[in-house]
Amino acid sequence: MSEPERIDPDETHAALVSLFEKVKANPRAEEPEPEKKLPAQVIQLPLWAENRRAAPNAIFRSALFPALNFKDQRPLFREQQKIFSVGGLEVLFNGERFDQSDLDVYLELLDLARQHPLGTECTFTAHGILKRLGRATGNMNHKWLHKVLIRLRTSTIDITDQKKRVFGGLIEGGFKDELTRHYTISINPKFAALFGFGMWSSIDREQRRALGRSATAKALHAYYSSHVMPGYHSFDTLAAIVGLNNSNKRDERARLIEAHDRLKETGFLRGYSVSEDGDAIKADVRPTPGQAHHIVKKIIKGRRKKRGEEGTV
Repeated sequence: MSEPERIDPDETHAALVSLFEKVKANPRAEEPEPEKKLPAQVIQLPLWAENRRAAPNAIFRSALFPALNFKDQRPLFREQQKIFSVGGLEVLFNGERFDQSDLDVYLELLDLARQHPLGTECTFTAHGILKRLGRATGNMNHKWLHKVLIRLRTSTIDITDQKKRVFGGLIEGGFKDELTRHYTISINPKFAALFGFGMWSSIDREQRRALGRSATAKALHAYYSSHVMPGYHSFDTLAAIVGLNNSNKRDERARLIEAHDRLKETGFLRGYSVSEDGDAIKADVRPTPGQAHHIVKKIIKGRRKKRGEEGTV
């Protein structure tokens, strides 16, 4: 039997010292802690009444959905186009132009999504949406609805109030079963920021449906619904808000007055008055119960303030 190999203690010590120096010079990097994922923010739309439809004031107070009837090809903005708006908003648009019928569809989509966190997929049938809109359910309107959904997805809206900016498509895309005609779509949750701080309004669904294809009246109905007590508006301003572009100002004025008459017929307006110079119009909106309550509170607050000021004299 051969003798075991002898280990030199000095060599062993030297090897251990060398290994220690190498480890010391190249310490093992600490493994990074796994990144903590913040819980996703749940965005819930406000809950409005079943007989109403709602959207941010930024939509109702701009010409994003103009009162235009496109019988032929729609205008296509290939670069950002500034859209007329009021209330300190800046609205830019890029894509195929919207109209009031597109707003009809978007309002129904928001209503379907309101009971679920935004970003949650929303399922509906083409037949069901068309019935909600009061439209015929034939093949032609099925094709029309699909084009509207594509337009709401591909056109880009860029809105800022100079403090925050929201941009993108109004819906994020979807899926359609061609056999059952069931749709599954997602509302773009980023536009929910426009609902913030109570900056949204609701409209009476039946009144809007009663206006039929009167695009100007529907646009005014949406705009006035975002006001409790609207004051005088020049005809030029109203024309810009609803997106009219008639070079004949007399015809434009007549169209706006006719739209006010339609709003009076539905019961939305109690009446309206034209200024003495004929350049402006004031709508007398019939307030909702909530708006009436707000008006009464405002009157009471004003009276209390007045009494307080008189008491300090």
